[in-house]
Amino acid sequence: MKKREVCESASKRLLDSKDLCGYMSMGKTKAVEFARAAGAEKRIGRRCLYDIRILDDAIDQLKQA
Repeated sequence: MKKREVCESASKRLLDSKDLCGYMSMGKTKAVEFARAAGAEKRIGRRCLYDIRILDDAIDQLKQA
């Protein structure tokens, strides 16, 4: 079988807060605040994860504003 090559960022749909900070190049407080305002926060049990597709859409909307 062939091995699929996938970029690191494309392999994850949901990010934890540590990965979110790295992805957005922000501190934890501002990154989480932005993600919540964009509606990207998803709760699975006690974990808070952030949807990268919703974040990308919110960032694209910033460019248009």
